[in-house]
Amino acid sequence: MSPGPDDMRGRFRPLASAALLALALPPFRVLPLPFVALIPLAVALGSLELAPGSGRKAALLGLTFGIWFWAIQLSWVPTVVGPRFPWAFPGYLAQVGILAGLAALMAWSTHVLHRARGLPIALAFALAWLAMEWVKAHFPFGLSFPWLGLGISLTSWPEFLGIAEWTGESGVSLWLASVNGLGAASVLALSRGTRRIGFSRSWVALALLALAFAAIPAAIGLGRARTLDLRPGPRIAVVGTNVPRGLRLHPARASAEGLAQALGHLGSLRPGEVDLVILPEATVAVPLDGDSGAPFRTSLGESARRLESFFLVGALGVPRGVRSGTAGSLASPGASLLTNSAFLMDPSGGIVSRTDKVRMTPGMEWGGFASGDPGRTHSTGRHSVGALICYESLFGGLAGSLGRSGATVLANLTSDVWFGSGERGPSSAFLRQHPAHLVMRAVEIRTGVARAANGGFSFLLDPIGRTVSEIVPPEGGMTWSAVSLTGRATFFARFGDLLGPTAFMVSLILGGYSFLEARRQSGTQDPGNPSDGSLHQAPPHA
Repeated sequence: MSPGPDDMRGRFRPLASAALLALALPPFRVLPLPFVALIPLAVALGSLELAPGSGRKAALLGLTFGIWFWAIQLSWVPTVVGPRFPWAFPGYLAQVGILAGLAALMAWSTHVLHRARGLPIALAFALAWLAMEWVKAHFPFGLSFPWLGLGISLTSWPEFLGIAEWTGESGVSLWLASVNGLGAASVLALSRGTRRIGFSRSWVALALLALAFAAIPAAIGLGRARTLDLRPGPRIAVVGTNVPRGLRLHPARASAEGLAQALGHLGSLRPGEVDLVILPEATVAVPLDGDSGAPFRTSLGESARRLESFFLVGALGVPRGVRSGTAGSLASPGASLLTNSAFLMDPSGGIVSRTDKVRMTPGMEWGGFASGDPGRTHSTGRHSVGALICYESLFGGLAGSLGRSGATVLANLTSDVWFGSGERGPSSAFLRQHPAHLVMRAVEIRTGVARAANGGFSFLLDPIGRTVSEIVPPEGGMTWSAVSLTGRATFFARFGDLLGPTAFMVSLILGGYSFLEARRQSGTQDPGNPSDGSLHQAPPHA
């Protein structure tokens, strides 16, 4: 039997949501798609009645959405990373498969919460979506991947993100998922209204409720952006470099080239003009505090003394307790003894503090570097700087720990040269996606953000998340500005993410209970009428 029109629409809806959400997120960032992109998927899930096989149908809808969405969003892995790393293509397939599997669980949970437990589709969809994002960000075994959560779709309009200082990124994702869910509820009610007169007006009420849900948090964010007390902060210079990828296999040469570019860009600065200079991740690709780092320490010290400024430098480091002469370099067998670190040098040219990367980049740093301790900050006397190295910018919890430790500025030191090139075009997708997460970190912690990148975008953000100054790839360069400060730590910085784990626990408990209940029922059914794990029909909710 050929599929009917409803079946064809149901199969198309996950594809539509995958395409619309891809357009909502960087690098495209089309407004108002964050508020409507997931409506087709939620409608497809809300249209499923509770019946044998419906759970599998819901999971298949989520799987279809997940495969297409993540295949699009991570296309830079096989196209840009693949030619240089043989593991990239199989890693891409595994990554898309895992993330699509999570989307399938999200869709199944939505169906169970809505039909078996009787939750309205908007609430069921929002809870299941947020639970999926929380699991994605807390995978064990170093597989955590909080990449491009739904909330990141609004980072081009940071004034809308104001609720994040209380809820974190989870609150923004929950908000947007709820709006999409209410939009789906309105569409479903309209569809039923064509068949049942009693539903003829309910879709209007649901559409108005969706608009209110979209407008109120946005208005709160806009109001907060206009009333946030901003005070003058440190004058910070960020340096962008473009050390070629291939040179990274020769650490001493890469270090010489990176420092030559960085210090060359600083030539226009006058002594005392800035308080802090930030250089990208692994600008010095050997241990800066080891024997091999001595000539680079000398060069950096001279620049710090000339500019009368603190320097925050991305470099490798010797783990604490290891003699400097026994540590290797980025490409040597001793690399397992190293740390990926940020060193603070004072205006006299001496190293005064070091923090080490806590979250390693999956597949690229596993087993190769020692991990540091979260929450460590650098003090310049008047200000406290929290460093997030590369991939760590994705983790709101790490930024929150720095906020609790008193960080007044977040610094992101990164090397994006492995993952893309240029300002525009397909090869720039990663370069646009990666820094977008820092806008969310700025709002969550209400701090200024300074990003220094090798091969990527370098910029300064204010505590509202707005760009103050920017350097675009691939040329590199230097820009500086005073970074604004706010007062006390935000609610999110003090208490962390409360919504994400709550959504996960609610979904787990209700979904688990439904699964066990279905197993008990299937054991008492007539063998000629088996169940797939679906439960008794609950009253439908819009």
